Amino acid sequence: MKQIPYTINTIKELQDCVEQVREETRKLNVSSILVSVFTDTAKKTMLGDIQKSILSVFPEAQLIGSVSSGEIMNGQLMEQGVVVNFTLFEESVVRVFAFDFHEKNSNTAGRELLSVLQADKEAAAVEIISAGFHLDINPFFKQLSSARRKIRFFGGLADDGSLGKNGLVFTQNAQLRNGVVAAVFSGRNLHVQAASSFGWKPLGRVMTVTRMEGDFCLQELDGRPPLEVFERYLGIRNTERFLVEALTFPFYFERHGTVLARHPRRCREDGSMMFGADLRVGERLRLAYGDPGDIIDNAMALQEKMASFKPEAIFVVSCVARWMLLGSDTEKELAISRHLAPSAGFYAYGEFMRDDNGDIMVSNMTLVTVGMREGMQMGRQSNIIPPRPKLNKHRTLMARLVHFIERTTQELEESNRQLAHLAQIDRLTGLFNRGETEHTLKTMLSQAQEFGEPLSVLMMDVDDFKTINDSYGHAVGDDTLKTIASVLRKHTRRGTDIPGRWGGDEFFVIFSGLASDTAREIAERIARLVESKSVLPDGSRVTVSIGVVTAASDDTPDTLFKRADAALYDAKLIRGKNNVVVH
Repeated sequence: MKQIPYTINTIKELQDCVEQVREETRKLNVSSILVSVFTDTAKKTMLGDIQKSILSVFPEAQLIGSVSSGEIMNGQLMEQGVVVNFTLFEESVVRVFAFDFHEKNSNTAGRELLSVLQADKEAAAVEIISAGFHLDINPFFKQLSSARRKIRFFGGLADDGSLGKNGLVFTQNAQLRNGVVAAVFSGRNLHVQAASSFGWKPLGRVMTVTRMEGDFCLQELDGRPPLEVFERYLGIRNTERFLVEALTFPFYFERHGTVLARHPRRCREDGSMMFGADLRVGERLRLAYGDPGDIIDNAMALQEKMASFKPEAIFVVSCVARWMLLGSDTEKELAISRHLAPSAGFYAYGEFMRDDNGDIMVSNMTLVTVGMREGMQMGRQSNIIPPRPKLNKHRTLMARLVHFIERTTQELEESNRQLAHLAQIDRLTGLFNRGETEHTLKTMLSQAQEFGEPLSVLMMDVDDFKTINDSYGHAVGDDTLKTIASVLRKHTRRGTDIPGRWGGDEFFVIFSGLASDTAREIAERIARLVESKSVLPDGSRVTVSIGVVTAASDDTPDTLFKRADAALYDAKLIRGKNNVVVH
């Protein structure tokens, strides 16, 4: 296997490159040729001639590419010109497919490509390049997520720098402005290593997606238009420069354990925002900022992983926002893998990758590198890992500011955690307060009913508590409540049962997974322990009355509470206190 990338500006230069590749093919036993072409918008008029020049010499070659806003070759950013990358395989086979979404919908296209992968038992990787911000690519990826887990997926959403208009993707015989092209790499001895680098960090408070229009239009965060977030915290308003200014401040969240980012691509007049990848109601988002130092460190870690793989060829897709953030330091990130193997790729407005669960998804702000080799032979990588590159002076200053932001954000998060904890806890007893107990009851009851598991509750009242306060003072009354809280903490299952103070001298306990007989035994034990440990100044004992009920399939938190209260009423007023009653 051999990868040979070039950058050209004229068809004559391309023809010379093609001749050089033809000489290389005579030295190798070539089984398949993939030509990857990435061109800036100024050169897209050459596309037809590029296709003809390549296919006239290599009619059997498979061609895939896009018009992009930035091209990558051997660790260098090529802002102008055309990158033409020849990948010569000696044992493996590459097939390229085009799917025009004007002719077939996303779901159908996904099924067709999935059937190709299911029939090909040696499929090892799939590169996908899409055109069109408005492309509904989720059904396409949902179908492909059923493919065998060992198959690596990578690629990106092509854009020519117009920031929102449809891009252009192509193969050897097709050009699409609303569809996808895919290269399927197959071979028994084809080894593929995929790795990604992020580097953005969460900033500020957590916000919940409360309203969406379809998969890509975010209408409300915490009930407010998302534009308000950018205006308030970043001073970014809905002007003609919105996309450029907002591009490096994405929303950050986790899905199935994978960190993802979403940068807005357009803001509507009503303050809602369009994204190039999906969001879901209920997902919890935060703004994020890029840390140049962390981005470089992540790229170093990615390089070490790729070096141990020993690739013969590297394919690269990077987010255009990384380029915008790093500026003149961009090549310091790209150059890290320059010594490993020849590389080529492009800058995208959405990067495609597969997570550990097998789902194929769109991310933003990500650098994706895919190494390939045939057999166990080693690529031309060096064993020497270069030192971490130094950032330019203004990037170093930014790194210091980023460190300041990170530390203050951590302190704010810790303060918020403490405040949230205090809002849940009853200060006197240290148990959950009534609000948090009610919230937990609602969640646990719903789960128990969903899975058909038992759930019981206990409601407890201190007998003659007013008399204790009147006779011995409120300090003795407070000590009595603290003693009862200590009994509940020690004699319920930690992390499973939930004891709480309902208010005044009333307590409430939720027993997960317990039916009424077991809950009764625990309630009776608690009553005995309270009596033995709570001794008043005159030597008399504190007693409690307890009502116990087990949830029915049609119970709500309100009906369950009312039934527990009725059982407590029986224990206290009908049976004469110091009793446990089960309804």
